[in-house]
Amino acid sequence: MADRAKPVPMKVGANTMSFMWKTSAREALETLAREGYRRFELMAQRPHFDPFMEHSEALAFARFLRDAGLTVETINLPSLDQNLASASTEMRDYTVRLFERLIAIAETIGATGVIVVTGRVNPLIPPARPDLEGWFADAFERVLRAAERTGVHLLLENIPMGVYPRADQLIGFAEQIGSPLVGVCYDIANAHFIGEDTAEGLGQVQPRLGIVHLSDTGRQTWRHDPVGQGSCDFAAFGAKLREIGYSRTSMLEIVSEQPIEGIVASHRKIAQWGWAALPA
Repeated sequence: MADRAKPVPMKVGANTMSFMWKTSAREALETLAREGYRRFELMAQRPHFDPFMEHSEALAFARFLRDAGLTVETINLPSLDQNLASASTEMRDYTVRLFERLIAIAETIGATGVIVVTGRVNPLIPPARPDLEGWFADAFERVLRAAERTGVHLLLENIPMGVYPRADQLIGFAEQIGSPLVGVCYDIANAHFIGEDTAEGLGQVQPRLGIVHLSDTGRQTWRHDPVGQGSCDFAAFGAKLREIGYSRTSMLEIVSEQPIEGIVASHRKIAQWGWAALPA
Protein backbone atom coordinates (compact mmCIF):
# COMPACT_ATOMS: atom_id res chain seq x y z
CA MET A 1 0.00 0.00 0.00
CA ALA A 2 1.33 3.43 -0.90
CA ASP A 3 2.15 5.78 1.95
CA ARG A 4 -0.46 8.42 2.61
CA ALA A 5 0.79 11.84 1.51
CA LYS A 6 1.82 14.10 4.34
CA PRO A 7 -0.33 17.23 4.85
CA VAL A 8 1.11 20.38 3.32
CA PRO A 9 2.38 22.66 6.13
CA MET A 10 0.21 25.73 6.63
CA LYS A 11 1.58 29.10 5.52
CA VAL A 12 2.79 31.58 8.13
CA GLY A 13 3.06 35.36 7.86
CA ALA A 14 3.86 38.18 10.25
CA ASN A 15 1.80 41.13 11.43
CA THR A 16 3.70 44.34 12.24
CA MET A 17 1.87 45.41 15.41
CA SER A 18 4.96 45.26 17.63
CA PHE A 19 6.75 47.65 15.27
CA MET A 20 4.07 50.29 14.78
CA TRP A 21 5.32 52.80 17.36
CA LYS A 22 9.00 52.13 16.68
CA THR A 23 9.79 51.89 12.98
CA SER A 24 8.33 52.47 9.55
CA ALA A 25 6.49 49.63 7.83
CA ARG A 26 9.27 49.36 5.27
CA GLU A 27 11.93 48.99 7.96
CA ALA A 28 9.80 46.39 9.78
CA LEU A 29 9.31 44.34 6.63
CA GLU A 30 13.00 44.52 5.76
CA THR A 31 13.84 43.29 9.26
CA LEU A 32 11.31 40.45 9.11
CA ALA A 33 12.41 39.51 5.59
CA ARG A 34 15.91 38.86 6.93
CA GLU A 35 14.31 36.22 9.18
CA GLY A 36 12.71 34.53 6.17
CA TYR A 37 9.22 36.09 6.15
CA ARG A 38 7.58 37.00 2.84
CA ARG A 39 3.87 37.41 3.72
CA PHE A 40 2.71 40.27 5.91
CA GLU A 41 -0.14 42.14 7.51
CA LEU A 42 0.52 45.84 8.02
CA MET A 43 -0.83 47.95 10.86
CA ALA A 44 -2.13 51.23 9.39
CA GLN A 45 -0.89 53.57 12.09
CA ARG A 46 1.20 56.72 11.80
CA PRO A 47 4.19 56.92 11.79
CA HIS A 48 4.40 53.23 10.84
CA PHE A 49 2.09 53.12 7.79
CA ASP A 50 0.01 56.22 7.11
CA PRO A 51 -3.62 55.47 6.16
CA PHE A 52 -3.82 58.94 4.61
CA MET A 53 -0.67 58.65 2.49
CA GLU A 54 -0.67 60.13 -0.99
CA HIS A 55 -1.20 57.86 -3.98
CA SER A 56 2.41 58.46 -5.03
CA GLU A 57 3.58 57.14 -1.65
CA ALA A 58 1.46 54.03 -2.03
CA LEU A 59 2.91 53.46 -5.50
CA ALA A 60 6.42 53.79 -4.08
CA PHE A 61 5.60 51.24 -1.38
CA ALA A 62 4.23 48.88 -4.05
CA ARG A 63 7.52 49.18 -5.94
CA PHE A 64 9.45 48.38 -2.76
CA LEU A 65 7.35 45.23 -2.23
CA ARG A 66 7.80 44.12 -5.82
CA ASP A 67 11.55 44.71 -5.83
CA ALA A 68 11.99 42.91 -2.49
CA GLY A 69 9.74 39.98 -3.45
CA LEU A 70 7.39 40.60 -0.50
CA THR A 71 3.61 40.48 -0.25
CA VAL A 72 1.27 42.45 1.99
CA GLU A 73 -1.84 40.30 2.16
CA THR A 74 -3.89 42.42 4.53
CA ILE A 75 -3.95 45.87 6.11
CA ASN A 76 -5.18 46.21 9.68
CA LEU A 77 -6.43 49.47 11.22
CA PRO A 78 -5.79 49.64 14.99
CA SER A 79 -9.01 50.07 16.91
CA LEU A 80 -7.79 53.21 18.65
CA ASP A 81 -9.06 56.44 17.12
CA GLN A 82 -11.98 55.29 14.99
CA ASN A 83 -15.28 53.48 15.48
CA LEU A 84 -17.77 52.21 12.88
CA ALA A 85 -20.32 51.68 15.66
CA SER A 86 -19.99 55.08 17.30
CA ALA A 87 -23.08 56.90 18.53
CA SER A 88 -21.58 59.96 16.85
CA THR A 89 -22.47 60.42 13.19
CA GLU A 90 -19.31 62.46 12.71
CA MET A 91 -17.10 59.65 14.08
CA ARG A 92 -18.77 57.07 11.85
CA ASP A 93 -18.34 59.36 8.83
CA TYR A 94 -14.64 59.87 9.62
CA THR A 95 -14.12 56.12 10.08
CA VAL A 96 -15.81 55.33 6.77
CA ARG A 97 -13.49 57.80 5.02
CA LEU A 98 -10.52 56.17 6.74
CA PHE A 99 -11.50 52.74 5.48
CA GLU A 100 -12.10 54.13 2.00
CA ARG A 101 -8.50 55.38 2.00
CA LEU A 102 -7.21 52.01 3.22
CA ILE A 103 -9.12 50.18 0.51
CA ALA A 104 -7.53 52.42 -2.13
CA ILE A 105 -4.08 51.82 -0.65
CA ALA A 106 -4.72 48.07 -0.49
CA GLU A 107 -5.60 48.05 -4.18
CA THR A 108 -2.43 50.00 -5.04
CA ILE A 109 -0.01 47.79 -3.10
CA GLY A 110 -1.70 44.52 -4.04
CA ALA A 111 -3.20 43.63 -0.66
CA THR A 112 -6.27 41.44 -1.05
CA GLY A 113 -7.99 42.38 2.20
CA VAL A 114 -8.59 45.00 4.85
CA ILE A 115 -9.31 43.90 8.44
CA VAL A 116 -12.47 45.46 9.91
CA VAL A 117 -13.27 45.32 13.60
CA THR A 118 -16.94 45.56 14.46
CA GLY A 119 -16.72 48.88 16.27
CA ARG A 120 -15.92 49.58 19.91
CA VAL A 121 -18.59 49.22 22.58
CA ASN A 122 -18.51 51.01 25.95
CA PRO A 123 -18.07 48.15 28.47
CA LEU A 124 -19.65 50.06 31.37
CA ILE A 125 -22.82 51.48 29.83
CA PRO A 126 -23.29 50.42 26.22
CA PRO A 127 -26.02 51.85 23.98
CA ALA A 128 -29.09 49.76 23.24
CA ARG A 129 -28.28 46.71 21.13
CA PRO A 130 -30.51 47.67 18.17
CA ASP A 131 -28.81 51.08 17.99
CA LEU A 132 -25.31 49.56 18.00
CA GLU A 133 -26.18 47.06 15.30
CA GLY A 134 -27.87 49.70 13.18
CA TRP A 135 -24.99 52.17 13.41
CA PHE A 136 -22.44 49.53 12.54
CA ALA A 137 -24.45 48.05 9.67
CA ASP A 138 -25.02 51.47 8.10
CA ALA A 139 -21.33 52.42 8.28
CA PHE A 140 -20.11 49.00 7.16
CA GLU A 141 -22.34 48.99 4.09
CA ARG A 142 -20.82 52.32 3.06
CA VAL A 143 -17.34 50.84 3.42
CA LEU A 144 -18.46 47.84 1.41
CA ARG A 145 -19.49 50.06 -1.49
CA ALA A 146 -15.88 51.29 -1.69
CA ALA A 147 -14.61 47.71 -1.56
CA GLU A 148 -16.93 46.69 -4.38
CA ARG A 149 -15.33 49.29 -6.64
CA THR A 150 -11.92 47.67 -6.16
CA GLY A 151 -12.44 43.99 -5.37
CA VAL A 152 -10.63 44.31 -2.03
CA HIS A 153 -12.09 41.98 0.61
CA LEU A 154 -13.32 43.17 4.01
CA LEU A 155 -12.42 40.70 6.76
CA LEU A 156 -14.48 41.10 9.93
CA GLU A 157 -12.42 40.40 13.05
CA ASN A 158 -13.68 39.05 16.36
CA ILE A 159 -12.55 41.45 19.09
CA PRO A 160 -13.73 41.43 22.73
CA MET A 161 -15.09 45.01 22.73
CA GLY A 162 -16.75 44.79 19.32
CA VAL A 163 -20.44 44.70 18.46
CA TYR A 164 -19.97 41.10 17.31
CA PRO A 165 -17.23 39.48 19.45
CA ARG A 166 -18.28 35.83 18.99
CA ALA A 167 -17.85 33.58 15.97
CA ASP A 168 -21.58 32.88 15.59
CA GLN A 169 -22.34 36.61 15.66
CA LEU A 170 -19.61 37.41 13.16
CA ILE A 171 -20.66 34.81 10.62
CA GLY A 172 -24.29 35.76 11.15
CA PHE A 173 -23.60 39.37 10.24
CA ALA A 174 -21.43 38.40 7.27
CA GLU A 175 -24.14 36.10 5.91
CA GLN A 176 -26.73 38.82 6.46
CA ILE A 177 -24.67 41.19 4.28
CA GLY A 178 -24.23 38.40 1.76
CA SER A 179 -21.43 39.93 -0.33
CA PRO A 180 -18.66 37.61 -1.59
CA LEU A 181 -16.22 40.36 -0.58
CA VAL A 182 -17.12 40.02 3.12
CA GLY A 183 -15.09 37.45 5.00
CA VAL A 184 -13.85 36.72 8.51
CA CYS A 185 -10.54 37.24 10.27
CA TYR A 186 -10.57 34.81 13.20
CA ASP A 187 -8.22 35.67 16.05
CA ILE A 188 -7.43 32.78 18.40
CA ALA A 189 -6.38 35.02 21.31
CA ASN A 190 -9.46 37.24 21.09
CA ALA A 191 -11.74 34.20 20.98
CA HIS A 192 -9.97 32.40 23.81
CA PHE A 193 -10.03 35.48 26.04
CA ILE A 194 -13.84 35.73 25.90
CA GLY A 195 -14.21 32.02 26.70
CA GLU A 196 -14.93 30.71 23.21
CA ASP A 197 -13.88 27.23 22.11
CA THR A 198 -11.53 28.31 19.33
CA ALA A 199 -11.74 25.11 17.27
CA GLU A 200 -15.53 25.29 17.42
CA GLY A 201 -15.42 28.97 16.48
CA LEU A 202 -13.29 28.15 13.44
CA GLY A 203 -15.88 25.65 12.31
CA GLN A 204 -18.60 28.28 12.58
CA VAL A 205 -16.80 30.90 10.49
CA GLN A 206 -15.27 28.41 8.02
CA PRO A 207 -17.56 29.33 5.09
CA ARG A 208 -16.12 32.86 5.04
CA LEU A 209 -12.74 32.39 6.71
CA GLY A 210 -10.23 34.69 5.03
CA ILE A 211 -7.32 34.80 7.48
CA VAL A 212 -6.40 33.79 11.03
CA HIS A 213 -4.40 35.67 13.65
CA LEU A 214 -2.11 33.76 16.01
CA SER A 215 -0.94 34.94 19.44
CA ASP A 216 -1.38 33.73 23.00
CA THR A 217 -3.40 34.93 25.98
CA GLY A 218 -4.96 33.79 29.20
CA ARG A 219 -8.56 34.50 30.18
CA GLN A 220 -7.95 36.97 33.00
CA THR A 221 -6.05 39.62 31.01
CA TRP A 222 -6.40 40.21 27.27
CA ARG A 223 -2.98 39.74 25.67
CA HIS A 224 -1.31 39.04 22.32
CA ASP A 225 1.74 37.32 23.78
CA PRO A 226 4.23 34.99 22.10
CA VAL A 227 2.92 31.44 21.74
CA GLY A 228 3.39 29.45 24.94
CA GLN A 229 2.90 32.36 27.34
CA GLY A 230 -0.86 31.90 27.62
CA SER A 231 -3.40 29.09 27.55
CA CYS A 232 -4.59 28.99 23.91
CA ASP A 233 -4.85 25.46 22.47
CA PHE A 234 -2.80 25.75 19.28
CA ALA A 235 -2.74 22.00 18.70
CA ALA A 236 -6.54 21.82 18.49
CA PHE A 237 -6.66 25.05 16.48
CA GLY A 238 -4.15 23.77 13.95
CA ALA A 239 -5.94 20.42 13.68
CA LYS A 240 -9.22 22.21 12.98
CA LEU A 241 -7.61 24.38 10.30
CA ARG A 242 -6.35 21.26 8.55
CA GLU A 243 -9.73 19.56 8.94
CA ILE A 244 -11.56 22.40 7.20
CA GLY A 245 -8.94 22.60 4.47
CA TYR A 246 -7.66 26.07 5.31
CA SER A 247 -5.01 27.05 2.76
CA ARG A 248 -4.56 30.78 3.40
CA THR A 249 -1.99 32.45 5.62
CA SER A 250 -1.90 32.36 9.41
CA MET A 251 -0.59 35.72 10.63
CA LEU A 252 1.51 35.83 13.79
CA GLU A 253 0.15 38.93 15.54
CA ILE A 254 2.55 39.10 18.46
CA VAL A 255 2.89 42.02 20.87
CA SER A 256 6.36 41.99 22.39
CA GLU A 257 9.08 44.41 23.40
CA GLN A 258 11.40 42.08 21.47
CA PRO A 259 9.28 41.58 18.36
CA ILE A 260 11.70 39.50 16.29
CA GLU A 261 12.42 37.16 19.18
CA GLY A 262 8.72 36.86 20.02
CA ILE A 263 7.65 36.19 16.43
CA VAL A 264 10.44 33.70 15.68
CA ALA A 265 9.97 31.81 18.97
CA SER A 266 6.23 31.62 18.33
CA HIS A 267 6.81 30.35 14.80
CA ARG A 268 9.10 27.61 16.05
CA LYS A 269 6.45 26.46 18.51
CA ILE A 270 3.54 26.36 16.07
CA ALA A 271 5.58 24.38 13.53
CA GLN A 272 4.99 21.30 15.69
CA TRP A 273 1.22 21.62 15.12
CA GLY A 274 1.13 21.71 11.35
CA TRP A 275 2.35 25.17 10.38
CA ALA A 276 5.33 25.60 8.06
CA ALA A 277 8.72 25.89 9.74
CA LEU A 278 10.94 28.92 9.32
CA PRO A 279 13.33 28.62 6.39
CA ALA A 280 16.67 27.20 7.48
